[in-house]
Amino acid sequence: MPKNVPDELRDLLRDQVQVVSKEAIDSGGQLPADRVDTLARLARLIEIDRASQQDARRRRWPAVAAFGLTLLITSILLFARVTETEIELEVLVSQVSFVSPSQQVLADRLELSSLGVSGLDEIEVPKAPEGNVQVYDAASPGELGLRLSVDSGGQRHGSISLGTIVLPPEEHVWLRQSGSPSQYRLSLKGSPSEFRADFMSPVELGLSGGGTERLDFAAPQFVLLKSGADEVDFDLAFPGSSKSAFSTQLSAKDVSLFEIDETVDLDRTVVRRVSSIQSGSLFFASLNDQERKLRSGEVIDFEQSRGEFRTLRLQDDHIELKFHGRVRGMTTGGGEHRRSLMPTWLEWLQARHSLSLLWGTAIYLFGLVTLGLRWFGRSV
Repeated sequence: MPKNVPDELRDLLRDQVQVVSKEAIDSGGQLPADRVDTLARLARLIEIDRASQQDARRRRWPAVAAFGLTLLITSILLFARVTETEIELEVLVSQVSFVSPSQQVLADRLELSSLGVSGLDEIEVPKAPEGNVQVYDAASPGELGLRLSVDSGGQRHGSISLGTIVLPPEEHVWLRQSGSPSQYRLSLKGSPSEFRADFMSPVELGLSGGGTERLDFAAPQFVLLKSGADEVDFDLAFPGSSKSAFSTQLSAKDVSLFEIDETVDLDRTVVRRVSSIQSGSLFFASLNDQERKLRSGEVIDFEQSRGEFRTLRLQDDHIELKFHGRVRGMTTGGGEHRRSLMPTWLEWLQARHSLSLLWGTAIYLFGLVTLGLRWFGRSV
């Protein structure tokens, strides 16, 4: 008996069932033995037909399931991306910002030609005779400002240095190039802090809301600066030949490589958030240090980032930084053109488990071929 009953035979069986059923009704349920035997054979053929159709449907399910599973795995490998990856970023930027995850030293000592500070709550200035101090208190938080610059007009040449800057936990830090060579603005916001500016006379001192005075002492002196929880800004001007470096292995999170571009028109002000990247490279540590060159102005954005600055150095007209850490949600572009830079699972497997991926793919394809041959063999 064939596995599948042809359509012509199925129609014949249906007609015979109708004929035998009519005979049974006409005879009051009494049928000859040969007709009963015919009816039994017909019923058997119908059962075989139903069983063959159910068996065919059962045989199709493995093939459908295998195809669906293959499509699902392929889609995940090609389009799904890892949630977190390790990167190395070596770039030249005009501005960088981050959050300090713990208490640490940002810079030990910065030699300057001039120093401007705003957003202060209190300033202590030395007065003659030496040892006397005058205290200036802000009428409202963050109202005071100061400017200290070297006076080089006489025979003696003064000097200025900003003492050790300690970052409290969760302190926000902004560092940007001011547009002129060797001039930068450092902004801090988080906890009340105290800073010390040491100087060798003579220097010029100017206070917000007041005039400028010349400080000239025989011994080194310092100005004490106190800030509150509001943002405090340091305008740093370095001597022409100075190359300043901040602390190495500086822990950082929430790193941002953007700056605010503000354009003032006659009737409106346009504020934009633009990339601060001038050039550099992005290395994917999880992809065997695969390198991606970065163009000037290219947007690199992180949903989350945490790591360390292995280098944070001020050059004449840019900031040189090397960041190593783990990031989430790394994207490039903006608006509708934003796209993810996170590695796909296929890229990750190729880089980290290439041999396992090869053998796994070979075994999976062998299983699919074997399943297909068995299915087609049963169907003929």
